[in-house]
Amino acid sequence: MSDFEINAALVAELRRETGAGMMDCKKALAESGGDKNKALEYLRKKGKAAAEKRAGRSAEQGLVVIHTSSDGKTAALVEVNSETDFVAKNESFRKYANSLADLVLGWKDASGKTVDDLLQMEMSPGSKVGDLLTDLIGAIGEKLAIGNFVRVHVENGYVGSYVHSDSKLGVLVALEGPSGSQPDVPTLGRDLSMQVAAASPLFVNRDEISADKIEYERGVEMERARAEGKPEPAVAKIAEGRVNKWFSEVVLLDQPFVKDPKVFIRDLVSETAKKAGCEIKVKSFVRIRVGEQSKD
Repeated sequence: MSDFEINAALVAELRRETGAGMMDCKKALAESGGDKNKALEYLRKKGKAAAEKRAGRSAEQGLVVIHTSSDGKTAALVEVNSETDFVAKNESFRKYANSLADLVLGWKDASGKTVDDLLQMEMSPGSKVGDLLTDLIGAIGEKLAIGNFVRVHVENGYVGSYVHSDSKLGVLVALEGPSGSQPDVPTLGRDLSMQVAAASPLFVNRDEISADKIEYERGVEMERARAEGKPEPAVAKIAEGRVNKWFSEVVLLDQPFVKDPKVFIRDLVSETAKKAGCEIKVKSFVRIRVGEQSKD
């Protein structure tokens, strides 16, 4: 097979299918005698070698992607990491992340599974998630990794979502009771997701906090008040006020709404429930930023 035939017919195909560079594709075809399947295997092995070589590197950049079902009852959030922010904007990298989100969205048994489990899932016929990630590493030339993933499903409810403009922070909020077709429910879902993104709560409501933790915080505030020289009769009241302020920082329903601080989140939920004509309960949330994961 001539160089012209390789350049014109197969290099472009290999580049489209693997994302590898032109020179890598030409070399693969040359080493494989012009056999496309052998060239694909060559590039795959090259990718594995590249992955092993880069295993010790740090991949702290990347992006988060959210995909939601048409009925709004299910959503998937995935985080895929890279070494540099430049690669996080790469078209092949983003295509992989979106395909991964699609896979997780349809994976009904995703709850409780690990990244290792996900790597063994088939993303396309005959190709596992891990193998395609290895191929991408070889094509891009950086360490890539799957950071976190989550699938949220509410059988009788709606999942709100939000991805920050830089694609490095994503939030899902599970609402029990309403459907996405009811008035203002999608808006509430997005507002709550933006609230979690901006205010970083740790709990949905106070009931999730152990009595021991609350008592500990109260004790800390009482000692702080005494250390500040507050009169003893006022210490308990001052401590209680400070504990309530702490609740407004760590409990989602106790937080002031970031869009209108005069409104508390619990009141925002109640008002939407009245408009929708049903009870709405904030069941859970998950907040994932590239490189770290908070509560789900």
